[in-house]
Amino acid sequence: MSVPPPLPWAVRVQAEKLILLCSAAGALLAVGLLLASLHGSFGWGCAWKTCTGWPCVGCGGTRTMALMAGGEWLAAFRLNPGVAATALLLMVTNLYAAVVLIGRLPPWRPAWMARVRWRWVVAALVLGNWIYLLAAGAA
Repeated sequence: MSVPPPLPWAVRVQAEKLILLCSAAGALLAVGLLLASLHGSFGWGCAWKTCTGWPCVGCGGTRTMALMAGGEWLAAFRLNPGVAATALLLMVTNLYAAVVLIGRLPPWRPAWMARVRWRWVVAALVLGNWIYLLAAGAA
């Protein structure tokens, strides 16, 4: 029995291309929201907090990103650690994807990552972040 040939590099890096495409779209959206808020045409509050009185998982996210952009990383992590950690993880992931694509390197796919039940890890982290925000009385 013959072994099939390996997939071409362009096919193996589809995930890295998608990472950069989604990040670029998110960055454009963020810039648009920032410009709208600077002109006063955006600024409604959190609907979840308005209805329930409790902060949502992303409450304080805009202020967290503004603090990170200003170099105040510790204050950003105190305000909303989930948003700050996600932004940091996205920066590292984008750097990795750019290096792989620009350098035409093979993508990194460790076998242990396929065995992790990521949806439960993410659900636990989101729940933990929300509990932190509730305890801190955030936003």
